[in-house]
Amino acid sequence: MSQYLDIMDTDFVPSGIKLTEGLIIRASAIIDGRCKREIGVKSYTERIPLTDQQRGHLSYYPVLEVTEVKGRAKEGLMGNFFGSPGFEVISDISVIDIDKEIGTVWCGSSPFGSAYAELEVTYTSGWETIPDKVKVACGLIIGQLVGNPNTNVKSKKDFDYSIEYFGNSMITPEIADLLSEFEHRSFR
Repeated sequence: MSQYLDIMDTDFVPSGIKLTEGLIIRASAIIDGRCKREIGVKSYTERIPLTDQQRGHLSYYPVLEVTEVKGRAKEGLMGNFFGSPGFEVISDISVIDIDKEIGTVWCGSSPFGSAYAELEVTYTSGWETIPDKVKVACGLIIGQLVGNPNTNVKSKKDFDYSIEYFGNSMITPEIADLLSEFEHRSFR
């Protein structure tokens, strides 16, 4: 469960709003939903297909640390006569080159000289210190939550009982701009 603000982070919310843990959790969940990921450090294991040039891409970045890599070669010692080879642990992670800022992966050949078809990478990704842009976005969402207890209602008219609803998102263009660099983008 993400919490991108602390009760004491009153600098990031509009004045007059009393921060509660419930508001912080709700706003943080909205941010996670928008970004399709947690902003804090989290461990992931994913299989990535490799191109003929032995390149691939991890889904979540920035990459902080790679803890384990397994590779599946395109062919075994006898070609694919006995079926496709399985995943083998790559004990020397130095044969894997990862651009930690954007998650691009390049690797050499398997110990048998065959190119890898796929990698299974276990790694940690995220930001150790929550960026100020995320904290500001969290504060703005909290301001919206406090300002309108029924967050989906845009306007009510009493004399004819009509209610007009917003869309299903609390993300304004300003908040979307603040969170744009933290959103999950698939490169596949």
